[in-house]
Amino acid sequence: MTQIPSLTLQQLELLKLAKKHSSKEIQLSYEFPVLDSSKPPIGHPPFIQELIDDHLIDVRVQGTSMNVSEFQQASWTEYCKEIHNPIQNDWNHWRNGFIAQLEEGAEPLMKPGKRLGQFTKVWIREISLRAVQPSSL
Repeated sequence: MTQIPSLTLQQLELLKLAKKHSSKEIQLSYEFPVLDSSKPPIGHPPFIQELIDDHLIDVRVQGTSMNVSEFQQASWTEYCKEIHNPIQNDWNHWRNGFIAQLEEGAEPLMKPGKRLGQFTKVWIREISLRAVQPSSL
């Protein structure tokens, strides 16, 4: 009998997306904290690695680069939509809200800096993934 693994909401969403587009690979990217600027981390975040280990998805790494956090920049841009000339106080308010939205235990190295526009430097890994089709029994 096949055992169904217990999945988090994040894993279910990723698997649902992969199944929805099962006829093609999905292009995604995710960010890692910079611990060593000479080489990127090995492997994938646990929520992706568990899906790989459970043979639910296949993943190919397309590339890895170091840059400022695209996730933080997108969040800041969204926050500033109605602000014409953002100032340090706007940054402080956004930063506090952004940090509060991060999961508990989030990597402290991935929090935006205290100065206006000080986004965190991260490794950005681009991957393609697809859902694994179960073999017939």
